[in-house]
Amino acid sequence: MPGFYQPAVVPAELTVLLSALPPDDAHRLFETFQFAAAAHAGQQRDEGAPFIEHPVRVAVLLWREFNRNDLDLLLAALTHDVLEDCREITPVVLGDLIGPTALDYVIAVTKPPAPIGAKDARDRAYLESLPLLSLDARLLKLADRIDNVRSVIHSPDRAKAQRYLDVTVRNFIPLAAMTDITAARLLSEATEALERHLSASPPSSARADVPPL
Repeated sequence: MPGFYQPAVVPAELTVLLSALPPDDAHRLFETFQFAAAAHAGQQRDEGAPFIEHPVRVAVLLWREFNRNDLDLLLAALTHDVLEDCREITPVVLGDLIGPTALDYVIAVTKPPAPIGAKDARDRAYLESLPLLSLDARLLKLADRIDNVRSVIHSPDRAKAQRYLDVTVRNFIPLAAMTDITAARLLSEATEALERHLSASPPSSARADVPPL
């Protein structure tokens, strides 16, 4: 039946995470995953993967590699791009699902819309605001960045990968150093892998207009 809602298949790594949580927490995380999967339906990453794979990886990264099992942080991880990439979803709607604390984390890491001609200024202000965020919001943003640096290696856009590297070294490595030793290590490892990839890959005629963030 056209238009009939079909629940998203839960990725294996998220299933492992769900099985490790108390039942009520697992139910909330499952419902939030379904919401995020529906919100990002039809969106793709540069590497060609469905977009929902990225927030799932961020949630799993926080749980497995940062050893964080705080439900609000995991809920925020699954929905951290919803307000930015799904403009029809309002903070009120998202907050009704994930609660006020998780919503605060999402809002903290969401870039505001940029007025015409003011995108560069918006991006600078956003980057400058990151050290002022709460510890958990910074951890969320760093987990997001680690996954993006890891996955941009698979993007066909070499210029975008180079911009990710430059911004990460300039802004996110210092942010990680002031925030969390595990985040600093993981981001350094991802950055070094991206540097090796760019050094080994021939230049291409990639687009130059992809946002650096």
